[in-house]
Amino acid sequence: MEPIANIFDGQLISRQEMPPRGVIFGQSEGMRGLWQIVERVACARVPILVLGEKGTGKEVLARLIHSCNPGPDAPFMKVSPPIADDDDFGEAAFRVEREEEGSTRNGNAPGRSCTLFVEDVAEVGPDRQLELLQFIQGSRPFILSDGNNIPDTIRVIGASTHDLGQEVTAGKFREDLFSLLSVVTLRLSPLRERKEDIPQLANYFWQVYSERYGCHTEAPSSELISFLQEHDWPGNIREIENVMKRYVVLGAEGAMALGHSAQVQEPVSSETAAHNTISLKEATRQAAHALERKIILRTLQETQWNRRRTARALNISYRALLYKIKEAGLISEQPKAAVGDSARHNQKSRHDVV
Repeated sequence: MEPIANIFDGQLISRQEMPPRGVIFGQSEGMRGLWQIVERVACARVPILVLGEKGTGKEVLARLIHSCNPGPDAPFMKVSPPIADDDDFGEAAFRVEREEEGSTRNGNAPGRSCTLFVEDVAEVGPDRQLELLQFIQGSRPFILSDGNNIPDTIRVIGASTHDLGQEVTAGKFREDLFSLLSVVTLRLSPLRERKEDIPQLANYFWQVYSERYGCHTEAPSSELISFLQEHDWPGNIREIENVMKRYVVLGAEGAMALGHSAQVQEPVSSETAAHNTISLKEATRQAAHALERKIILRTLQETQWNRRRTARALNISYRALLYKIKEAGLISEQPKAAVGDSARHNQKSRHDVV
């Protein structure tokens, strides 16, 4: 039988860059309360159940707990679904050899603790659920390789996007395993319920990826932050991280691409939709253009139609802004009071218009 250490090759990560605690928990009341709970349970080595929508940071929270106890130098082992009963990987990952009575560790290798993180515990098959239960109860030993480096203790952290109580009721999840895991349940709030944390998250990801990609994009403007706070973020932290990656590489135009998942009023005509003749690529293009028009118009209004300030706020060139205003037909949206000033300014800058 293949040693379990070989199964986890590439998944044992002792050190990984972690966001600062202030970034992870932010300023929202719910997340501050969560940190107070984490502080109390992190050192207890009890099983933990982390619940939250996709992209809310369940693995980041698990790694933070692991770094507190047993510590960043201890093995952190991640098991990703699917690990159903008929899945070879899952079977190998949970199949272990019982330690022989009287056996000792080779050399002076000390006993260690480790963390086993199950990415979506609701996807574990019934037989694997039983083995996981036995691991937690201590009735099944967890041997890393040939009797060496046997953990003295193993902390199991299960994560799920599902309501495990409903899974138990439906007969899909063991009640005894649920009872063990849910002694400590940590619930991560979706980003739409903690929008006050968006400025800190956006700036954190901007700093990280500016350094990682070697780009020199300006810090997100207040106008861009306001735009980000209006989004519902169905992808949560993962989505805003990807948006800020695009911002670092492409500037404000990249951040505008978040509109692919945002609600846009009538990006596609009803007639076209009725006949289903539009391609996904064209629908995406129209949605992006509609959102781009919306953010440019709002920024123009906030700057009282000062085009140069608007270009700086959106982190695009003045020439590019003039082109986009013309392309989007935004001239007609300009209030009459600003037309005179704008006309004089445009006379001076007419050669810049494409």
